[in-house]
Amino acid sequence: MRGGRRDGSVVQPLHRNNLITPTRCDPMMAASSRDWNVFKQIFADHWEPFQQAHPLYQTAYYDSLVAKMLACGNPEKIGYIEYRCLHCGQGKHLVAMSCKSSLCLRCAKVSVDNWVSQVSRVLHEGVISRHIILTVPAMFRTTFYHNAEVVLNAFMRCGAQCLDDFYSTVRGKALRGGSITVLHTHGRNGQYHPHLHLLATSGGYDDQEERWEHLEYLPYALLRRKWQWHLLTMLRRTLETGAINR
Repeated sequence: MRGGRRDGSVVQPLHRNNLITPTRCDPMMAASSRDWNVFKQIFADHWEPFQQAHPLYQTAYYDSLVAKMLACGNPEKIGYIEYRCLHCGQGKHLVAMSCKSSLCLRCAKVSVDNWVSQVSRVLHEGVISRHIILTVPAMFRTTFYHNAEVVLNAFMRCGAQCLDDFYSTVRGKALRGGSITVLHTHGRNGQYHPHLHLLATSGGYDDQEERWEHLEYLPYALLRRKWQWHLLTMLRRTLETGAINR
């Protein structure tokens, strides 16, 4: 891939490698950090043994994420843009493409910042939000792991349903809250630990009276009991009894 002149005035970079489509290519301008290189080396050394120990990750999807992350910042593997002087055509500066992999510390950070910016623009002014975490007891994590394809979607819906039920019980009438739900499948120690992070409104909308009901205080003991009921009900409805008892 080379940069060149068109009509003697504009540099038109061409994509040498079609590993990533042009619409998803951004120059990788940041210099490699030590932490980022160590992170990549861990995957390079241990990804295959990890897959052998955890067959759930032996899929083309995860292989693609890891391959992109390992190639990120390498112009020969991920592609690059070559810049030259517009006036003399001399000199050459290569800028590697970014991988856009969710596993990449650099690319994922950019995606997170963009996501936070977008979310900040759609939050309702004057509505207080709370960070709520809903977890799964250790006794059910094996069931979640072996039935992830079925359970995780229902798990995320279950979190929102639980909050609506909780708000309605606290206020004594039907309320619909708002929330942004993020699913995490692992804890900070790297072990499988599915849980939900919810950016939830502190209150909900009353459809009958057409007004917003703010909740100043949330009784977390009640939320805990509501979550237990919704989680167990979801598992019973989603899985067969034999699967729950595995």
